[in-house]
Amino acid sequence: MLKTWNKQYVLVILVLMVSVLAACGNSGSNSNSNSASPSPTVEATTETSPPAAEESATRVYKDGLGREVTIPTHPKKVIALQYLPEMMALETKPTGVASHLLNGFTYMKDQIAGIPDIGPTNDPNLEKILELEPDLIITAEWSKDLVESLNKIAPTIVLTWEGLDAVAHFKNVADALGQSDKAEAWLQNFNKEAEEARAALASKVETGETFGAVVIGGFEKGQLRVYGDGNVGYTLFNTLQFPMTDFVQTEWNKGDNELGINLSMEKLPEYASADRLFVVRFDNDKDFLKQIDESSLWQNLPAYKNKKIYTVDSNLWFSYDVLSFQAQLKDAVRLLSE
Repeated sequence: MLKTWNKQYVLVILVLMVSVLAACGNSGSNSNSNSASPSPTVEATTETSPPAAEESATRVYKDGLGREVTIPTHPKKVIALQYLPEMMALETKPTGVASHLLNGFTYMKDQIAGIPDIGPTNDPNLEKILELEPDLIITAEWSKDLVESLNKIAPTIVLTWEGLDAVAHFKNVADALGQSDKAEAWLQNFNKEAEEARAALASKVETGETFGAVVIGGFEKGQLRVYGDGNVGYTLFNTLQFPMTDFVQTEWNKGDNELGINLSMEKLPEYASADRLFVVRFDNDKDFLKQIDESSLWQNLPAYKNKKIYTVDSNLWFSYDVLSFQAQLKDAVRLLSE
């Protein structure tokens, strides 16, 4: 009896011990599970956002002719039949440019040295362009007849020139190159430079002094022109905000003056009566230059009598682009501070 009871007793004890251990095991498992599960608040703060979509390598660009052209989002090798200074302002050196772009811009002669010449803008060397392996070709509307041929080499876009000012040209080029933000930063910096220049000249130029922009020679022999706030007059009247004479302002406001206001020598007293004159002299007609210099009409102008005529570099001051404006601004400050 004793032996039987002992066996039963031991069996009961073993069953109880297994039950207790099982209970402890479940309790520990539940405890570990609860402590490892993060709270909903922690989940929300550690959840990662989905990755941003990668920028496409190409995009569709609508050019000045209304064509939709697939171009690189950020082109690396650009042929420019126009708009060289706009590209240089963006620190984007073209892979090749039209001949006429390499003959001017003396203020950046060193920077553009070595850029391959792809020939005249109206008859570019297609084989040369092909050798340069561009990923984008930029031109203006006067080369629209070449677009089909150029487009066989690389995507070609036409950026409108006519009817737009230099700032619009710059912004259009920047947009085509995927560098609009860089263009805006450049323009902000230029506006700051202009403000500093106006402040520097405040003590050099008397309040109310009028300015004029006169061009002698140029497209034709015997040509004489004045400008308002376009082309050669942009820096004087737009950037530096000097006033022109009331007469010239009235005539300029009539419009149709993209190439300046043509006038005869007899009209000089009316159109060139400003206190200070900035003068561009082209040497295509040296006899006419001499005729102007020796004319009593010229010598009786207020600016001539007061020695306030400033002869400026035609290559610099007859260029119409933002980079030239920056160089003109520095030149004007230098001339008016002497």
